[in-house]
Amino acid sequence: MPEIGQIIVDHAHGASIVALCGEHDVSTAPAVQSELDAILATEANVVVDLTEATFIDSSIVRVIYVTTTTRIPARTIAVAVPPDTMPRRLFEALALPDTVLTFTSRAAAMSYIRDSQESEEAG
Repeated sequence: MPEIGQIIVDHAHGASIVALCGEHDVSTAPAVQSELDAILATEANVVVDLTEATFIDSSIVRVIYVTTTTRIPARTIAVAVPPDTMPRRLFEALALPDTVLTFTSRAAAMSYIRDSQESEEAG
């Protein structure tokens, strides 16, 4: 039986990172949604990190899609989905990179958020 995935929350450079590790499906979707809701109530920016996710199903995609497309204005929600992975293939099949701010790594997503913050502070 596959092991249920872990949700690891970290904070760095003015953003919260919600990392999904292992397999995530309908059984973990409520916990993922709860973590994102709690962070969005207090933090300005979020990176959903799927670099260690080995499997995600449509319930996880729904949580990510709804969270990123109904976000609070002035908040950045980026998703790190590495190439050649199951989550990336699913994202591409659903054309999510067209509507969800998607990067190939956590570092790229964090860099985008840092640059956005610096632009806001300078502007």
